[in-house]
Amino acid sequence: MPAIRWALFSLLSLATGGCSIYPLPEDTTGFASEDIATIIRCQTRDAIREEIVANIAAAKSPFVYQRMTKDQLIETLRASPEYFRSLNWNDFAKELRDPFLFYKDTSISYDFTIDSTEVNGNGIDLTLLKSFSSGTDKIGVTAKNDRTREVKRHFRVYDSFDSLARLSTEGMCDIVPKQINAIYPAAGLLKIRSLVHSFLVQNQLGNLAGENSDYTTAQMTDTITFTTKFTGNVDPSTQLNPVAGKFVPSNLAANFDNSRQDMHTIIILIRLPPNKSGLPRFDEIGRITLAPKEASKAAASEALDRQREFNTQDALVRLGTGIGRFP
Repeated sequence: MPAIRWALFSLLSLATGGCSIYPLPEDTTGFASEDIATIIRCQTRDAIREEIVANIAAAKSPFVYQRMTKDQLIETLRASPEYFRSLNWNDFAKELRDPFLFYKDTSISYDFTIDSTEVNGNGIDLTLLKSFSSGTDKIGVTAKNDRTREVKRHFRVYDSFDSLARLSTEGMCDIVPKQINAIYPAAGLLKIRSLVHSFLVQNQLGNLAGENSDYTTAQMTDTITFTTKFTGNVDPSTQLNPVAGKFVPSNLAANFDNSRQDMHTIIILIRLPPNKSGLPRFDEIGRITLAPKEASKAAASEALDRQREFNTQDALVRLGTGIGRFP
């Protein structure tokens, strides 16, 4: 039957296009996963630098760095951010040197989960009618193709206050947007300075502690989840009158249901080092070197694992109490 063959051919054509085989964040955000990580790290770097400048501005010493006044140093750092790379914490006046040396080895750990899902559903409903003098014959044909493609990418990045504020190169942050991204927030400006500032204030004044009964290794974590979903549906249909003695497509309906969901989950953990042994070392551009770093990395990794476990347990509790619901 030509009509049936036409319908099946049309469905086959629909099934061969319109779906990303390997959905990745750059398909929608314009940024690859490593770019999103860089955007977050650079905003954290800028937040740390702003805190450094704020502390310099509040200093009482006539000369805060070598023979520079605080106004001279701030003007230099504002005009030439690359000057941060030449700073030596030991050359600051004592009122700044002590806190800068205390916090320079504070670790900043990131846990990135970038989950992209694309769903494409295409189908055809066809009704064939053949008219007779005594009635009609009817044949129904339905064909449908549903495709789901999902890629979940997970990775971790480790930095320190010192490696970000002083060692990171200026060029790596050229991709950072200058404004928020309302559709894909992870690819735009975020309020990361709020976390950095809150950590410092809480540790100085608010008795910030670590996990469980650990009152010496203060830490603070933000878990940020952004979900963006686009859905598009097209459902055209047509109807024809039956023809005597011949099967014709009296009713033809096609449906195109397509959706794309991008979920970005970012855990940012700021943590004072438990001690000065086993700290990671960074080279001249802020990369982790093969020095004794395993202890600190392991501690930060375990803390991130515990935070992910806590997030999972919290989600289960919310589901059980009816706060979190499936769409």
